[in-house]
Amino acid sequence: MGDDPRPTITRWLSGCAVAAGLLAGLASIACQDGDSLATIRQQQAGGDLAGTLEPLREHLAQHPDDAEANYLYGRALALTEQGHLATWSLRKAMEDPRWRVAAGLQLAFLALSAYDFNEVEKISTLVLEQEPENTSALLMRANAHAHWRKDPERALADADRVLQLDPEKLEAYEPRILALLALGREAEAREALAEAGLRLADRGAPEQVLAWHCTTTAVFQSQGGEPDAARETWDRCLEEHPANVEVVADVVSFHDAQGNRERSLEIVRAAHDADPASRSLRNSLAERLRLAGELAEAEAILREATESQDPALAAAAWADLAKFRQGLGEYTAAAEALGRAVELARKIGAINPQLAFEYADALVLAGRLDRALEEAEELEIEALRHLIRARVAQERREPARALEEFDAGLRLWPDNPWARYQAATAAQELGDFERALEEFRYSIRISPGATDARTRAARQLYAEGRPRQALEVLRTAGALVPVDLEGQLLTVRVSALLGDMMAVRTTLERLHAAHPVWAARALREAAEGLARRSGPRVAMGMLGTAPGIDYRQPEYAEALRAFVRFAHAAGEAAAADALLDAALEHRPDSSAFVAIRGLHLELSGVPAESVREAYARAVELGPRNAHALAGLARLMVSDDPQAAVGLFDRAAAADPSDPAWGLDAARARAAAGDPDRAARQLDALLLEHPCEANLAVERARLDLARGVATLRTLERAQRAVRFRGGVEALEMLSQVHRARNETDQAAEAAERARVLRAAQRAES
Repeated sequence: MGDDPRPTITRWLSGCAVAAGLLAGLASIACQDGDSLATIRQQQAGGDLAGTLEPLREHLAQHPDDAEANYLYGRALALTEQGHLATWSLRKAMEDPRWRVAAGLQLAFLALSAYDFNEVEKISTLVLEQEPENTSALLMRANAHAHWRKDPERALADADRVLQLDPEKLEAYEPRILALLALGREAEAREALAEAGLRLADRGAPEQVLAWHCTTTAVFQSQGGEPDAARETWDRCLEEHPANVEVVADVVSFHDAQGNRERSLEIVRAAHDADPASRSLRNSLAERLRLAGELAEAEAILREATESQDPALAAAAWADLAKFRQGLGEYTAAAEALGRAVELARKIGAINPQLAFEYADALVLAGRLDRALEEAEELEIEALRHLIRARVAQERREPARALEEFDAGLRLWPDNPWARYQAATAAQELGDFERALEEFRYSIRISPGATDARTRAARQLYAEGRPRQALEVLRTAGALVPVDLEGQLLTVRVSALLGDMMAVRTTLERLHAAHPVWAARALREAAEGLARRSGPRVAMGMLGTAPGIDYRQPEYAEALRAFVRFAHAAGEAAAADALLDAALEHRPDSSAFVAIRGLHLELSGVPAESVREAYARAVELGPRNAHALAGLARLMVSDDPQAAVGLFDRAAAADPSDPAWGLDAARARAAAGDPDRAARQLDALLLEHPCEANLAVERARLDLARGVATLRTLERAQRAVRFRGGVEALEMLSQVHRARNETDQAAEAAERARVLRAAQRAES
């Protein structure tokens, strides 16, 4: 039936698990000895959660093992949107059997909201050991198993048990339906959905639940081959719930999948107009406008909210504007915006640890490191102080110091996915790639979508020659939390390498529909994987026969360039002529096509002047064409390395995602007599691309050329070997060992290089 319906878990649970936790907590409170927390209990019971945070911090500073105080503190954090800070206190509270149920329900709900289904299963099971008929725990465990797709039988059993214990707990229908689908019992799932609809109508269910039923019905219709009925249902959902954030998200996803992103923007704009006070809808609209290139309008919408007369709302709006600016790489402006948010929050006494931490982190990104450390000292939570110190150490290129601070912070806050992620990047900088993988995986387990840890970990595994493991990481929780765009592109390449062409086609279709501008790059990634698996001729064949591709259109230039490369590698350069001629006839003024002509001529070995003319014309047509700039630079390296450096730098600035231009610039700099600057450039590139063997080889070569052979030099050479740098990497490793007077190791690396070279000659 395709992908399962996408109901949002917290629609059903937002009104049940947390409420159950509160009731269980209040019931337990009556049994506690002493009344030092009496005022705090009354505040929380009256809804003043934020006001209890500071008194609870003071109480816990004196009584860190007080289970009730830890529960109240964790609950207050969770319900004031600081759930990521709440887990430690809630775990501490669970150590006391009297608070295990209340704290466990709250903790399980946080884990479920973060899609950490393994944690939900563990925590809810602990609660059920104490209270076997706790329907909230059963419901959360049912949802975890249903969405996890690990044990649909268990999900179905838990959901049925909930309905048996409490027939009015209709939220159990969601995991029940998903479980039936996972078990292939589609007819029963449809019956359950229809039954839920009838019961919801009779009961007068909350708006959120009715919205879930509406969108889930539309998904069933869409996947059941009823596109017209599905479209009508989507329209009805919007009509009945015009400003419901989750309905809007679901309908937008439907139109994105149809390739109709303009309609998606219209829907989000209309939803924002219907409820301009909605922070979520405002941010969604700003993000849509950003993707559409309407940056001025996006910023204007966010900035308007900063003028609110309510200081709390204005502070939140400044924080949103800061995140928007960070997404554009405007780190100084982002720090200034967050500074305004912090200033407003402090004026009204509503500063929370997360906002203060984000400000300090924004200062790090803006390069204001001393100021960031000053803000860190003001942070009330010790773990956050360590994390800012670690980030400052990272920026100062002190990875060992950074890891020490991360370790200290993670001992206090082990379930922080962002800290785990940053620790992984620090470990990569040090060359401790085993530690890096461990931290990436930990971050993924905690929250798969919090960072791009899946992509970073998979990229490392792929570079190490472990594609199957890379694909497993990329697919982790992918049905619920799709991997980022770079991860999807890597999925295409790895799937092609493994010969899973069905997965390649599925991912290509999804990317083409949702992100048409990336279609050509996705095709190129598939070809790269196929070339590595079966050779350039097979990759060329795939590109030449890809359906629906018009190589006369500039948006497919990336794929056409790959076709030309593989045609030359396969000894069939003439095959590129027809496609390239047709493209240039259709668009003779396309900088991309003219640059590809230059590449074709360069690989054909024609006189350099003809190649230079093509690349120069491409630069004239498109001054930021990285391929054309780099092509011109290659022709100048031997005669004028200084001029080549400038062109390579322009290429790197035009396309910073590709390390090739920076590597060529560093080589040209070294050739022009500036090895120190070349070394700094390579160091910066290795921070961004730690698994690139060519960068590591070149960095080690520069060290040796300057008479340097430190442990860092050795690590770079070993890194190049680890990431399949081949004969060149092994020979470099041998040279480094020799420079360090490590003769046995030098001989061993040299022998490995000799054996590998002989094997490659035998294959060819």
